[in-house]
Amino acid sequence: MFIILVTKGSTKWVSGVFQAEEVARKYMDLIPDELKVYQELIQIENIITYPFYIIERQDSPFRFLGKDEVISLFDHTDVSEDEDKVHFNIYTIDSDYRPKKPGTDYMGILRHAHVTNDVIEKYREEGTSFLNNEDFLI
Repeated sequence: MFIILVTKGSTKWVSGVFQAEEVARKYMDLIPDELKVYQELIQIENIITYPFYIIERQDSPFRFLGKDEVISLFDHTDVSEDEDKVHFNIYTIDSDYRPKKPGTDYMGILRHAHVTNDVIEKYREEGTSFLNNEDFLI
């Protein structure tokens, strides 16, 4: 799997996800020069098919996980005393992704969920079946 990561100051996003390297490289060619300097094409070798999941935490690099790794992450995430805390955001990637404007941040259009205490508590009550809903599809 080929991912185009962007780091621009303290801001980060994924500007493309591709199963084929050739398609990823052609997409990179479409990114305007002023944005291209912030883009990095990486290969995720442990992820070779869809679906997979992107985990976003504040002040941490993105993580790219398969189903079993996501379940383990939920198993090892404890409820916080801060009721408003977002433990992480999880994006479900089930096909190639590219924003309408190459190189920009449109991650909000991806199927995603904000994992809060409520989500962790529901997971603890319902188990992995809770993760098989329209937000996660695990």
